[in-house]
Amino acid sequence: MTRYNRAFFRDVWSLMRGFWRMRTRWTMFLLAAVILGLQAYYVSVMVDYNAWQKMFYDTIQEMDSDSFFFYLKYWPMYMVAFIAMEVGRNYLMQYLEIKWRTWLVDDFVRRWLSGRTYYLMQIDEELSVDGKSAVDNPDQRITDDVRLFVSYFLNLTLGIFNAAMRISSFGAVLWGLSGILDIPLFGENFALPGYMVWLAILYALLGTGATLWAGRPIVRLSNRQQEYEADLRFGLARLREHFESIAFYGGEERESAGALGRFNDVRRNFFSLMLRRVQLTWVTELHWRIGFLFPYMVAVPRIFAGEMQFGGLMQTAVAFQQVVNSLSFLVLRYYSPTEASIAQFQTVVHRLTDFRNHMEQVERTMSASNVRRTEAGESLSVKELTVCQPDGRVLTKDLSFDLTRGEHLFIEGPSGIGKSTLLRAIAGIWPYGSGSITMPQGAEMLFLPQKSYLPMGTLRAALLYPAAEDAAHTAEIETALEKANLASFIPRLDQEENWAQVLSLGEQQRLAFAKALLLKPKWIFLDEATSALDEENEDRMYRLLWTDCADAAVVSIAHRRRVGAYHERKLLLTAGGAWHAT
Repeated sequence: MTRYNRAFFRDVWSLMRGFWRMRTRWTMFLLAAVILGLQAYYVSVMVDYNAWQKMFYDTIQEMDSDSFFFYLKYWPMYMVAFIAMEVGRNYLMQYLEIKWRTWLVDDFVRRWLSGRTYYLMQIDEELSVDGKSAVDNPDQRITDDVRLFVSYFLNLTLGIFNAAMRISSFGAVLWGLSGILDIPLFGENFALPGYMVWLAILYALLGTGATLWAGRPIVRLSNRQQEYEADLRFGLARLREHFESIAFYGGEERESAGALGRFNDVRRNFFSLMLRRVQLTWVTELHWRIGFLFPYMVAVPRIFAGEMQFGGLMQTAVAFQQVVNSLSFLVLRYYSPTEASIAQFQTVVHRLTDFRNHMEQVERTMSASNVRRTEAGESLSVKELTVCQPDGRVLTKDLSFDLTRGEHLFIEGPSGIGKSTLLRAIAGIWPYGSGSITMPQGAEMLFLPQKSYLPMGTLRAALLYPAAEDAAHTAEIETALEKANLASFIPRLDQEENWAQVLSLGEQQRLAFAKALLLKPKWIFLDEATSALDEENEDRMYRLLWTDCADAAVVSIAHRRRVGAYHERKLLLTAGGAWHAT
């Protein structure tokens, strides 16, 4: 077993072990045992059916009509048994699949959204694996890849179990039908019992080796194909999201070139994948076509010798094909466009493992942070805080200040100096640096960025997010909207829209201030939260904070120097990590 294979199986185990160790694991084990039991019984009925076929075809050769109709009456019974077991097994398989998928989606979503992991994975280019930055399309990995992992694992596992059962069951049948083959060699006759079993094993091994040789590059190309397809979808989704800005810029030609360029990656890789699939199809089809005739060729000597009847030939052919197909499971499932394939399963495992490894790397980065955060007292205290970029470049060095409730601090400095990054460090989502940040005990904080997140749903839900929709009475919401100069939206409070597109940036920023009026946090942090407002509305929003949230501490970042007039304290950030507080 190669190191790659050991790593692959280790990755599979790490993805599946949590589900099979959970509290209800014994119920799932029982369900899996019932599925395997049904499959084992299905194979045993197939063996019995194989014996029935011999007797049925023998009656045709012997022209025995009475025996023919006698055996024919058993056929409906076999069909009912096969169909009933197939339906029952498929139902239980789907039930187990959705249970496992539910657990795995929950596990990935919780890990992705815990500890701001999703945030750092998105912005941190230093968190790279194999030279690649943040994981592409985590949404696709949680939805499509998790679904495919569970489905492929269950189907492939059941397929392997089914193959093992058929090899043992039909192998015994084939061994008995083979008899003993005398092989003349060096003047002696060597007796080879069960010769058709040995031929089946040899034939399957040759096909397996050829398939591994032809199909090895497909795993890498399939993984790359999924990445290119996801990049194409993501680019088109961003185009739809930012349609207005693109229209204003007249960026249609640039966007078209970008979309077609990403599709060219899809097309070019698809051609490489297509050629490898053709090569693999040659191998698998040749293996299957020869395998169809091969059992008749190896059994026909016994027919000519009068040792076997036509029914025995049919029984032998079916048993031989069952053994070969089961031994050739890798051949048939290495790459299958219609069934769970090993190549596609390897691709899915690689993508989910890559996703998990990135999350673990982010978790290690957060836990290893030298920025100490504690909660104590009633003020915000920053002591000797150094904020860095992931590459170690210092943005702010040895910063110290205290802020109590009711005070207003304005942070200013050139663009790119690190003002927003400082807020991220205070919020606890930026781990790069050193020093200490002491937050007030049980602090109620609200961070208002330049463009607030508006979840899908009603305007009421968007306004109160992340609190529940019943966190404020309708009258309070209407009052807050009126104060924020958004009274025209009161009739649409319970309409479901994509509010991020319906509202202009200025309206979104006023909605964020209405949120602050409703939630009444004790600590408010504004990052260019009035950049899209005219001076009159900007003045109105800050005055609302001073009156309706009078006891709240406010920290603001803005490029407009006039915003500093609303604050009695200033913090100037300059090059080289220097700072000056007044």
